[in-house]
Amino acid sequence: MDEPHSGSSLSNSARMHAIIEGIYAKTPYFKSMPCTIETVAVGRVRVGFDISRHICNYRNIASGGVLAAFCDTLMGMACRTMGFRVTTLEINMNYVRSVNSGEHVTGIGQVLHQGRNTIVVECECRDTDGNVVVKGRSSFYILKKID
Repeated sequence: MDEPHSGSSLSNSARMHAIIEGIYAKTPYFKSMPCTIETVAVGRVRVGFDISRHICNYRNIASGGVLAAFCDTLMGMACRTMGFRVTTLEINMNYVRSVNSGEHVTGIGQVLHQGRNTIVVECECRDTDGNVVVKGRSSFYILKKID
């Protein structure tokens, strides 16, 4: 995936980043998924995720379900940068390679299409060597505009 475009103003980007950080900080679910929100732009987020032992299977490999949850979170954040509260309608994951405890994954979520009622988003997660770990695509239903 390409690097984030810089078409939005710094103040708008900072505001979006603060909104995403606020949602992340007050959602109990995210306490078990320690992410670092790296960059935020309209329709795009970049988030880091440390793979810890408690989310791995007996072979020390990150659970596919946890990676799917990370991707769902990442893509939902990308929707929120568009100014909408959303819920996941459908998600598709392609697992390319495994990632072990102690490794770091960086994911980019990018809005592909915004319709009247739905938003389509894709994500790509890479390990520290730049290898693709997982790719995902999801459709979200727009619940309401964020004030």
